[in-house]
Amino acid sequence: MVDIDDRLRSTPPGPPATPTPRPGLEHPHTSAEVEARLVEAVRASAAGGEGDSGLSGLMQPGPAGSPTDGVPLRGGQGRLVRAALPPVLVLGGSGASGASTTALGLAAAAAVDSDGEVWPVVVDATLGGGDVALRGCDAAAPVGSVQKWLGTPYPGLASSVGACSGQTSTGVRVLGRTPDPLPRRESLVSVARHLENAGLLGVFDAGAPVTSRLAAPLLADPRVGLVITVAARPDAINRLQPALTWLDENFSEFVVGDAVIVLTEQVPGSAAAVLDHVRTHLGSWVRAVVPIPFDLHLATGGPITWHHLTAPTRDAYLTLLGALR
Repeated sequence: MVDIDDRLRSTPPGPPATPTPRPGLEHPHTSAEVEARLVEAVRASAAGGEGDSGLSGLMQPGPAGSPTDGVPLRGGQGRLVRAALPPVLVLGGSGASGASTTALGLAAAAAVDSDGEVWPVVVDATLGGGDVALRGCDAAAPVGSVQKWLGTPYPGLASSVGACSGQTSTGVRVLGRTPDPLPRRESLVSVARHLENAGLLGVFDAGAPVTSRLAAPLLADPRVGLVITVAARPDAINRLQPALTWLDENFSEFVVGDAVIVLTEQVPGSAAAVLDHVRTHLGSWVRAVVPIPFDLHLATGGPITWHHLTAPTRDAYLTLLGALR
């Protein structure tokens, strides 16, 4: 048996093969010819002519509307359309602005609009624990908390979330929290990651104020949508612009530019007096301004049921859902 290496060593090296030109192809240009063509292309571009090379077109200034210009989406505001509904952070511009009801309404709209293909989870992201679990769980009371869920062996499983959360009549899960701190090395960022790994959509009710240190990591994440709720009252509107200025100074203009302002009408007819003012003076700052009309079911302060809301209120939450996409 002859070794392949022995046969290769015993074969005398032949003369280098001469490349045979393939039919239909010209011989390569010499370096002098290539250099001359490049010089000709540069001169033609400088003179405004087309020349005989594609390089001249590349060296011309881009026309208006080229990719270097702003993309006029969202009614000319330059807001990009997201491929899917992102995780959402709901912040209150001030106290009693309807952040919890907005988070619950938005999550219910996402579940209903997707016909069960999206599984939202409303997370109490306030510092001391709010009432989102008490108001949202009209089908099954919560049996745990955010802290208890994070302490399970596998928080990135949907079954772990379901074992610790309450449930609404639309199938939305709700994770309340206690005043205790989150477990060591956990934050709202890790909460969002666990929910994403479980295939769930996180809707975070962070309450007020906008400057909450607990919400800061989510504000810094460009993948998270932002909703800012404000009561439809002149005094609450006056406190909204400083909140937007603070966000602009600390988290860049892109955070404010992609935010949606939600005006919650807590007294019948109050939104009409401030809606035009907000859209005129702040509408160009943000992604959209969405009013939520007065609803007696929300005003009672008890558990919220999607099907007990009036049709205009449900439509408003669906409009908010579309504005975040």
